[in-house]
Amino acid sequence: MNKDANTVFINTLYMDFLSENELDLFFKSLDEIWTDKLYQKLSANGLIRHVISKVWNKDQHRCTMVFEYESKSGFQACEKILGDAFKPENNPKASKFVFKIFNNRGVVVSEFIR
Repeated sequence: MNKDANTVFINTLYMDFLSENELDLFFKSLDEIWTDKLYQKLSANGLIRHVISKVWNKDQHRCTMVFEYESKSGFQACEKILGDAFKPENNPKASKFVFKIFNNRGVVVSEFIR
């Protein structure tokens, strides 16, 4: 495992929604949920990249989110920010959705970039 100072920490979420309509409504609400202010705060604390994608090869209503962090401490700082940002009282738009989350955390051990 690569443990040098350039290790990138990854968090991958799978979010399963109850219906295609719920998933589509979630996608239409992204700008209200993932605001520029939130991204600025996350970026200042170690977030390198955030990708949201719609899963099309499963018989589910699923999206994935991939977060890349510059360090373990960056991940930990952003985890606290996200925990606070997604409390129902702080983000009522996001709290109205019903979904299951499967969370996977790791470090990059191999990477190909074209």
